[in-house]
Amino acid sequence: MRLLLLFAFPGEAKKTMRMLGRTERIDGLPFKTFRVSDPSQKLTMVETGMGVGNAARVLLHLLQADRPDAVLSLGYCGALSPEASVGDVVWASSVCLIDGQKIETLSLPDKRELLEKLSLRFPVRAGTFITMKEWMKKRDIVPFVVPGMVLPVCDMETFGLARLCDSHKLPFLALRAVSDGADKDLPFDPWSVCDRSGIYSAARAMRFFLTRPHLLSHAIELYRNSKIASSSLAQAVSALIRLMADSS
Repeated sequence: MRLLLLFAFPGEAKKTMRMLGRTERIDGLPFKTFRVSDPSQKLTMVETGMGVGNAARVLLHLLQADRPDAVLSLGYCGALSPEASVGDVVWASSVCLIDGQKIETLSLPDKRELLEKLSLRFPVRAGTFITMKEWMKKRDIVPFVVPGMVLPVCDMETFGLARLCDSHKLPFLALRAVSDGADKDLPFDPWSVCDRSGIYSAARAMRFFLTRPHLLSHAIELYRNSKIASSSLAQAVSALIRLMADSS
């Protein structure tokens, strides 16, 4: 089985890459792409950069060259409900897109059986992924959370990837680990630490925080939470890939 694993940032992928095995950089592409050594499956991991448009553009570029058997959207998310804590892993049962004052919903194929099998190997829960076209504070997202919405979390890439896979009739799965609880919010726009293509820039991040020392404590807390989220995500992704290999 050929699986395409998509992450926005290198920090989201680092522990997963280590857990899956030896990786080799694939040259000649305008974005970071790695081949993972796996005797049972062909795994390709790609850094898309942040944002709906960037992630979709990278996936479309890849689909023009090769068609995988399934696409996995992976990374961090923010909790919008106190039911989700830092390190919890959420499986997308449905995805939404907030674009200005509009919200669009896309239903995903029912993968309940696969989710139940995965949950026996690692604790994962189904939830609603709310993708923001532009970064928003959680207080501005909350009005879009309707009653009955299952375990809502927010991100900035999933919807675009899900819609593109739907149009290409490609199997699509999304797993994200909570990096900030419902009572916490980023005190800065994450685009401030990225370049125009949504790629995280350590140099931009350093300049940003050096000129805003009052944000350093928030950055340190986010770093610590991200390490917890990365560990959970790596275990969940590894379990999912083994499960998919066993059933293929």
